[in-house]
Amino acid sequence: MTSFWKQLVICAVLIAGAALSWQNREGLMNLWRASAAPAPQRQAQADGIPVIAAQTTSVQDDRSLSTIGTGFAFRSITLRAPASGAITEFNIAPGRNFAQGDILMRLEDADERFAVSLAQARLNQASDERDRFSRLQGSGVASASRLEEVQTNFQVAKIEFERAEEDLSNRVLRAPFDGITGLASVEIGDRIATDDTIGNYDDRSSILVEFDLPEALLSRVSIGLGVTARTPSVEGRSFEGQISAIDSRINPTTRTARVRVAIDNTADLLRPGASFALQLDLPGDTFPAVPELALQFADGALKVWRVTESVTEQVEVRLVRRRGGLVIVDGPLSEGDLVVVEGTQRLRSGTKVNVLNAPEGPST
Repeated sequence: MTSFWKQLVICAVLIAGAALSWQNREGLMNLWRASAAPAPQRQAQADGIPVIAAQTTSVQDDRSLSTIGTGFAFRSITLRAPASGAITEFNIAPGRNFAQGDILMRLEDADERFAVSLAQARLNQASDERDRFSRLQGSGVASASRLEEVQTNFQVAKIEFERAEEDLSNRVLRAPFDGITGLASVEIGDRIATDDTIGNYDDRSSILVEFDLPEALLSRVSIGLGVTARTPSVEGRSFEGQISAIDSRINPTTRTARVRVAIDNTADLLRPGASFALQLDLPGDTFPAVPELALQFADGALKVWRVTESVTEQVEVRLVRRRGGLVIVDGPLSEGDLVVVEGTQRLRSGTKVNVLNAPEGPST
């Protein structure tokens, strides 16, 4: 009888132990796994969560712009007749070079020469009379009123002479600056009227190329920035130029600013009116760059995990640009900072980690 009760008690204890073990089976399994884990793994967990990290680098956010522009001569005018009359001398020819002041065209000027001679004679007479009355005034013979009249006559004669010389000068068209003439619309013997078009005149010592720059890139452009240009009119060659002017306004319709590039044309290969393909390397600010895997989107913002002395902290950043597997960001990161690229799922602020790949640079 006693043996029966002992067996009953033992069975009850076993059943209670089995029930208790079933209720705590998950904790017992974790305890068993921990006791069965290899010693190196248990040691790694004790040192921190294992992660893979990479160093932050500094990258300059340079950009490249390709655009099309139109070329203009450094100085360019349309030659027009300074007066009316028949052409007696005509030196304009396509591609001919002139220095400033050279005669381009002369009009018939016989009447104007006669007018100058007549005005010169009257001026000489008035000058002699003025000098004579000035001497008489000193001796008290001539009256002051007569001397004043003589001086007035001299001034009138002088003005008439200057006007006659101006009329004679207008019978000649001279080069306004060093340049090259184009095709002419008149020839020697033609009769022309004042302001009739004669032809084009250009200073091609340099070519100015203008293009429209988006306002988002305006802060990257400055006077003197280098530009590479190509044009279909000169195949197989490129030309170096510099930005020489930037418009003071942004077009409110296109949101662009007009920019002018100056290209040296000493060899006279380039022509006004040609199209140019321009290439500009636009410098930018320096930003930190991290691998794409380091970025996480959380709480409506981009963030990375930075490791400092084996402890993690979350840093918010702003995406600037992607480039060659890296992401250029703007945020409180410095060159050489370690950021986690693998193993981010279990990280929290202040979590101790074990950087497995031990990158070169500042120690963790």
